[in-house]
Amino acid sequence: MEKTNKPKNQKFANFIKKNLYLILMIVCVIAIATMVAVTYALKQKGGAEDVIDASITETPAPSDNVPVTVEPQPDPITTEPVAVVEEVLFSLPLDGETVGVFANDTLIYNATLNQWATHEAYDVAAEVGTEVKCVYGGKVESITTSVLRGTEVVVLHESGMKTVYSLLGSDVSVTVGQTVKKGDVIGKIAETGTFEKHKGPHLHLEVWDAEGEKVDPMQFFESSDK
Repeated sequence: MEKTNKPKNQKFANFIKKNLYLILMIVCVIAIATMVAVTYALKQKGGAEDVIDASITETPAPSDNVPVTVEPQPDPITTEPVAVVEEVLFSLPLDGETVGVFANDTLIYNATLNQWATHEAYDVAAEVGTEVKCVYGGKVESITTSVLRGTEVVVLHESGMKTVYSLLGSDVSVTVGQTVKKGDVIGKIAETGTFEKHKGPHLHLEVWDAEGEKVDPMQFFESSDK
């Protein structure tokens, strides 16, 4: 048995020895081909992943079903209508002689009270019973009577300004809360009130602005009435 196998083994060894170079070449070729195949397969796999990633991350094209964000636009500038302020223009409360003017920065001697004081009103002398008219439209705010100022009517105007009519008789022609127009009769001159007795019967007219400050009534009369 040993004799039979020996020649065969010897032939195989001789074959290997003679063709060793060729065998090595074949093995190398196979190894290289395997490596190339594996590398190609890996690249193909990686390329597929890139395609999948690209399909996931790609921004979809706008369509009717895709909401579009619209930046809010500022409102157009609108111009509010400018309120027209009506010029305050008084009518004369009565015809008479001016016996006192507005003076809030000068002391004037009051012979009745025997003292110097400012005079923040407009005084017009008239006979007892002379009608006193509203100088500007408004609403009667109050009617009071005192020893010093006689019967006094206060008219509140829309702007917040007030006109005060002092030294009237008690028989006034208006009531509290009544709306009066320019030229409406408020009351009559009387010999009431004692704080300016030396001037005789007259109307003592004061004007208060919206802040309660007394202002010169003469500034609201027409130039021809001053």
